[in-house]
Amino acid sequence: MKPAHSQSRAALPPSRATHRGLLAGLGTALVAGALLVGTPAQAAAGLGAGLIDGNAGQKPDHLGEKCAVASGATAEKVIVVSGGGGSTAAVEACEKWDDSYYSAMSADGYVGYNGIAAPGAKREGDGKTPSGVFSMGYGFGVKAEPQQFHGSQYVTVTEDDVWVDGDAVEKYNTMQKKSDGYSGESMYQTPAYNHGQVIDYNSAGTPGKGSAIFLHVNTGSQQTAGCVSVSEDDLLRIFDWEDGDSVEMAISS
Repeated sequence: MKPAHSQSRAALPPSRATHRGLLAGLGTALVAGALLVGTPAQAAAGLGAGLIDGNAGQKPDHLGEKCAVASGATAEKVIVVSGGGGSTAAVEACEKWDDSYYSAMSADGYVGYNGIAAPGAKREGDGKTPSGVFSMGYGFGVKAEPQQFHGSQYVTVTEDDVWVDGDAVEKYNTMQKKSDGYSGESMYQTPAYNHGQVIDYNSAGTPGKGSAIFLHVNTGSQQTAGCVSVSEDDLLRIFDWEDGDSVEMAISS
């Protein structure tokens, strides 16, 4: 004896059988289309992407307009500092997507009281912020490490910490201890160094080329002695955006 469901299927009138066949064909076409185009989630996972140009998923919601990033930048995330003349600057956190950089956030910023130096022209005590592309280094601050900082190193500074600068040669452009016999700029400063991050300018420590270049909290003076500063809230937002990734800063006038 045949199963009851087989009898029912055999008993379907031709019109219903034809309708069911059309639905099956349509379902196959839809599945094929989904595999060909791919959803954003599939694109993110590498599924259904690249089969047709332009179907690799839409730009992430947190990214806005395209950024103008210096050609020397190679990191996936770049903090672009664009001088506006004098000590004012626009600071933009830019993130690479689909081989272009897009803005993730922006902030009002400040640079040296004498503006931004020409490429290679930064010197100790000139009151200028160096231009170029630099890696972002470790974090530091008078305050304890904030929850927004996700990097591998954060130094909570004390009154014993100085940044060796001026005419020094030994350990020039590094943080050292006064108790070890070093002198330089005090790192125990508020609000400027409530939180900060080292900009790896002159990481070779060449005497006279400039030292103590940081991203730090603006003091309200709307200028720095050569660093880049933003509000404390914006600095914490930048820390959070960096997310422990490799980040560069591109500075230009």
